[in-house]
Amino acid sequence: MTKTYLAAVGDVHDPITWSGIPYHFLQAGQALGFLDDGLRLTASGTAWKVRRILWNSWRGMTGRGVGGYQYSSSFLENLWQHEIHRLRDARTINCFQLYPPSMVSDKRYRKFFYVDMTLKQLFEFYQVGSYIGSAIAREAIERERAGYQAAELIVGHSRWAAQSIIQDYGISPEKVHAIIPGANLDRTTYLQWYSTATCRMRHPHDPLKLIFVGKYWDRKGLDRLLEALKQVHTQGKAYELTVMGCQRSTLPADLQDVPNVNWVGFLDKSKEAQRFFDLVASADVGCLLSRAEAGGMVLREYHALGLIVMGTAVGGSPEHMFADAGKAFAPNDDAETIARWIVQLIDDHAFYASLREAAWKHRMQASWDETVQHWRTLLC
Repeated sequence: MTKTYLAAVGDVHDPITWSGIPYHFLQAGQALGFLDDGLRLTASGTAWKVRRILWNSWRGMTGRGVGGYQYSSSFLENLWQHEIHRLRDARTINCFQLYPPSMVSDKRYRKFFYVDMTLKQLFEFYQVGSYIGSAIAREAIERERAGYQAAELIVGHSRWAAQSIIQDYGISPEKVHAIIPGANLDRTTYLQWYSTATCRMRHPHDPLKLIFVGKYWDRKGLDRLLEALKQVHTQGKAYELTVMGCQRSTLPADLQDVPNVNWVGFLDKSKEAQRFFDLVASADVGCLLSRAEAGGMVLREYHALGLIVMGTAVGGSPEHMFADAGKAFAPNDDAETIARWIVQLIDDHAFYASLREAAWKHRMQASWDETVQHWRTLLC
């Protein structure tokens, strides 16, 4: 029987690799009998530091620009060399946009991709291309194209990513699909929670409980949310916001003292899973008003725990939301527009209840178990 392996840059068994996406995919994939194992493609230690320094020095001396070592052929060949021996004739699902060139050209390796965005989108949408050498960016995109051409299937986290694969790389639409990823929540803890949880409806006189989870307040739009809540407060409306991930001191001074905000700080989900569940599941609305976002994994976490979601219509982000259980604001919507919707949630209980009931109904659809089932249907 053909084995199926999962790969990413890093150890797929480690929850810190790529924000935990491959780790939680592996958890569900193994539990449901879809994935056999994950690869340990680690790039840490002195030897890797030396390789990076030498590569950047050589690129600089030859006038080809520095930065972007992780997209180079030499990095990829060294990264995969200890795992490649067991991958012949097996299926490998790569969460990174590049395979080593030696694997791309060898048909004995069955290659699949699962990417949140293409490198072209990464370099332009996230502006990563502005701080790596233009030559390595061009080279990486060409090797990415070759990898997609050699792959059996390329799956994007969203139709937004899938369209780039088709339009920007010239890949046949028959080879390209979109499967939304699941929530990065410990599977055992989640299933235990799911089996006993009941939908808590906010009483009309209770404050609306919102939660924001994100490390980078500017890109994730925490300032937009706080500006809106200042307006909600001036209208005398009752709300409570919990902020997880961002440090209060990093925000502009005028946003550090918005009323009714509880600053939790960083919380490691892999070590404090139950506390994370308790904090998020006790909220009514999960918030992520990003200015740039390929998807927004926390949106899936909010939905998996039955929350209404406030997101933004950027990148693949709206596809990570259920349309009947939240609101995707335009990236240029002002604080007044956002505040108006929050006030409607507070004042119109029927409106709130309809969104909350829809979010609760969709919980399992936001899980990695659901994502794995879509993958199984696609490959079997």
